[in-house]
Amino acid sequence: MEFLNPTHALRQFGLYGAYHAADFGAGAGHFTFAAAPRLEGGRLYAVDIDKETLGRLLSDAKELGHRHVHGIWGDASRIGGVPLADETLDRAIAANILFQTDDRDALVREMKRLLKPTGKILVIDWHDAHSYGPYAKHKFSPADAHALFSKHGFVKDKDIDAGDYHYGMIFTRP
Repeated sequence: MEFLNPTHALRQFGLYGAYHAADFGAGAGHFTFAAAPRLEGGRLYAVDIDKETLGRLLSDAKELGHRHVHGIWGDASRIGGVPLADETLDRAIAANILFQTDDRDALVREMKRLLKPTGKILVIDWHDAHSYGPYAKHKFSPADAHALFSKHGFVKDKDIDAGDYHYGMIFTRP
């Protein structure tokens, strides 16, 4: 069984170059550190609600020489909860945050606020078809994720290969 590979997922997302991007719910930085070398010339915002975890991530980024990685302490599941200007981002990563977010509508509205028109978001979360990962009652199915983003005007570009335990989708902001 194959587990989620952030580098492989980001390659499918087409994240590279001078894009301004954010990793929402960055945590320990698995996606942040996979994205950083791909964004030379762009800015990468690691967004997390936990100050201590964010501090460790930023320390590691500095040690690795990723000067374009910027930490943002904020709550992406609240409108205005991420202190960035509207339409700042070309790309956004939402990996493994749907299953742990209470107000998913607010999360999608906040990401939509931050994305530029025609900006893209990579959504990855635990597949409900497997027992691995969080409890089944916490998982958010691919069909529910598609419905949620569609409800807010996003258009699904495609599914991506996110390993055997996760699903992945790319959406475009209208």
